[in-house]
Amino acid sequence: MQTATVRQVRMKLVKRLISACVALTLCCSHAVAPALASGAIPQLNLPSMGTVAGADLTLHEERELGEQLMQRIRSSDSYLTDAETLDYLSRLGYRLVVSGGSQPFNFFFFPIREKSLNAFALPGGFIAVHTGLIVAARTESELAGVIGHEIGHVTQRHIARTLEQNKGSLAMTIGSLLLALLAARAGGSSGGDAAMAAVMGTQAALIQKQLAYSRDAEREADRVGLLTLTNAGFDPNGMQAFFERLNQANRQYESPSLAYLSTHPLTSERMSDMQLRTRAMPKQTHVDSLDFLLIQQRSRVLQETRYDGWLSVSKFFENNLASATGQFKVAYHYGLSVALSRMNQKLKALEHARLAVQSSSQHNVLLDKNLAQAEFEHAKTPQEKEAALLIAKQMTQKHPYSTMVAETYADLLSQAGRHQEVVRYLRHQEAITKYDPDYHALLARSYEALGQRSLFHAATGNLYALIGNDEAAAYQFALAQKAADGDFYVMSEIDAKLREYRRRALDKKKNEAR
Repeated sequence: MQTATVRQVRMKLVKRLISACVALTLCCSHAVAPALASGAIPQLNLPSMGTVAGADLTLHEERELGEQLMQRIRSSDSYLTDAETLDYLSRLGYRLVVSGGSQPFNFFFFPIREKSLNAFALPGGFIAVHTGLIVAARTESELAGVIGHEIGHVTQRHIARTLEQNKGSLAMTIGSLLLALLAARAGGSSGGDAAMAAVMGTQAALIQKQLAYSRDAEREADRVGLLTLTNAGFDPNGMQAFFERLNQANRQYESPSLAYLSTHPLTSERMSDMQLRTRAMPKQTHVDSLDFLLIQQRSRVLQETRYDGWLSVSKFFENNLASATGQFKVAYHYGLSVALSRMNQKLKALEHARLAVQSSSQHNVLLDKNLAQAEFEHAKTPQEKEAALLIAKQMTQKHPYSTMVAETYADLLSQAGRHQEVVRYLRHQEAITKYDPDYHALLARSYEALGQRSLFHAATGNLYALIGNDEAAAYQFALAQKAADGDFYVMSEIDAKLREYRRRALDKKKNEAR
């Protein structure tokens, strides 16, 4: 059994390796071009890879590693902070999570702005989904199948168990895991292979060992994911169909598939196992949700970052609208509205936002949000802005627990210069928690506009504290103390937080020095 001292030393080593390897990953990724319900569920008979509970890394330590990685990922340009996509992935992800019973972690599902077909799991319940994967999925069951597979990696604690198996080569194990993230972003291209080879040097034997273990982990994640997928009411054929298409694309040397296959080895044994298990399951159909189609078209737009990309996507929507019917017609109008908004064509964006709502046979919050934003962006008079704000306010009443809706309303109020209302709304709403950095970002913007300097710096300090930057948090609380324009209770709280985060920042420096 490890002593507390040994465990602390190991965690310090792991954190340092993460900092070094993630820095390398983010650096190299800029140089490497990205590639593209009814019926009993049968027992899946999972293979034995060792007891999950026997993983040497504790749940707390694994979550801490994930948080360390997420701090770096959030600072990357490819991290997509889009409320609509985050909200959809969270709902889809948790629909799958709850179908699998009790779980060891609180999951966080987030999008990566990459055209390659990929998804990956980080330690502690963080699951990334590339926009390219969302766009390429032919059905919602295909997308759910891939996410279910990644959930399987997390629930079976594959990263923790990998560390346990390779205690004697901890540094290289962590390095190979983090370089897998580089490979994921590189899409398995020759550039990605060269980067990995240069860093790993003569450790080919260890890499081979990791790949062998990874294949076992892939099979286990397939089986867990398949059960999760079916229990959640999706078509079990979705997972198999997606992997078959990837396999076929790989044989034809189509680059989009390489990103996923480079980090998720797809063997003939895996495919055969998946096919046999899918056939043994009761047939189950799933009708794609409108939200899936809307987010799919939104992702098609958001993965572009230049005008010519948005123009190309808008032409795609226009061409498809000529023959589209039903929900596809709604989705293409919506996608075109989003693209036109990026191109600053406000009137046309509003026209298609209205057409999307009119074409839909069902009420949808994504359509309402897009319409409210389009109305506000096009508004030329105070009356028109007020009408747009009314739509947004009504959305908060219909969806009081939607973070996406709450942030939209607060943002539009802020753009309208109604900062006192922003503060009042944020303090009384229940959708955005005080543990969400966006809550404090919205408050900070309004406090600054209102000239309340102590509250502005305190909110900024809270934001930095939540993303793990103790030194920046302490600096902001010091500025808040210096401004000294808050009441007794505000200043007392600022003083206490300044002491706390100065101590944390100092402790962190001492630990790093050791």
